[in-house]
Amino acid sequence: MNDTPADLHQEREADYRTFELTGDHAAIGYQMGLATPLRQVETWRDRETELAFARACAQVVGQFHPPLMDEFQGYAAAQGRPWEEVLPHFSLNLPEGTLSGCTTFVLRLPDGHTLVARNYDFLYTQRQRYLRHLSPPGYPATLGTQAGLIGSCYDGVSSHGLFAALHLIRAQIAERVGPGVPFHLIPRILLETCRTAREAVARIQEMPHLFPFNYLVADPDEMFAVEVYPGHVRGGGRIRVRRPTSNCLVVTNYFESPDMHPLHGRRNLTSQIERVRWIERRIAYDSVSNAADGWSWAQSLLRDHSVPMCHHQPNQATLWSLVADLTARRVAYCLGAPCRNEFREWDWPG
Repeated sequence: MNDTPADLHQEREADYRTFELTGDHAAIGYQMGLATPLRQVETWRDRETELAFARACAQVVGQFHPPLMDEFQGYAAAQGRPWEEVLPHFSLNLPEGTLSGCTTFVLRLPDGHTLVARNYDFLYTQRQRYLRHLSPPGYPATLGTQAGLIGSCYDGVSSHGLFAALHLIRAQIAERVGPGVPFHLIPRILLETCRTAREAVARIQEMPHLFPFNYLVADPDEMFAVEVYPGHVRGGGRIRVRRPTSNCLVVTNYFESPDMHPLHGRRNLTSQIERVRWIERRIAYDSVSNAADGWSWAQSLLRDHSVPMCHHQPNQATLWSLVADLTARRVAYCLGAPCRNEFREWDWPG
């Protein structure tokens, strides 16, 4: 795929910064507040209604990971903002989802290593694209990405060897959604409060959710896809857990569970399904026998433009990529489209 001047300009102008932050969650929030601008959240209703809903969501988040409240407070204090100005980052004012095409797959190699590869796709206009290494005392250290929303993590790994990532679902918005945990805080909560993928699945099942999303969680031994639709989860048929049927698990932006399909409405899922099947065919037919071969092979898949895996559209652009060997505790990020940028290895957190 040929680069266009506008395409390259958007990537070069983006805010690709890395942060290595220590101290408790309040200190992490304060440091981010000093260093980064507050990402504005679009409003959809009247202010008092939105603030009341955001407060209720903040209370729910506090039940699942109280230190995140300190992080929000630290961010607000650093910028001298009243609490009401950061509250929308708990709820995003519950907007209609924007098109996204993130793709993640986990592969168990013949030599026993568990390999993760991921492209994160979103709008070129999303300039805040941070990579953060966090080490709050008393919690697992993490390495993960953030797109400007306070306390968030979009994908990452922890010192326990756990991986978590999110994927927006193109589905109908639920008619009624109660206060819950927003998508961008869920991987962060999982990485800091769970040791294994199985624990992470149980944690997701406990939460009330605000948005339709897929979550992929994996550790050196197990991998799961969790399909979530907002609203009451327990007993409501709103969550499904998928396990790999062979040696791999591929997750993108649609529900694979048959009884969840009607939630997509009339949306065209062809491109999403084709991408999953293409990865599955490559895994089946490519000869990848060990971690060393898999490391470079996974990067080549993330660079591919035939499906495509690597996107360059204004409303669907690959903003960063990740490859991780959960068994060997090895991780690399590519900040920018992987077809024209290099992967850089980072020390495993902790």
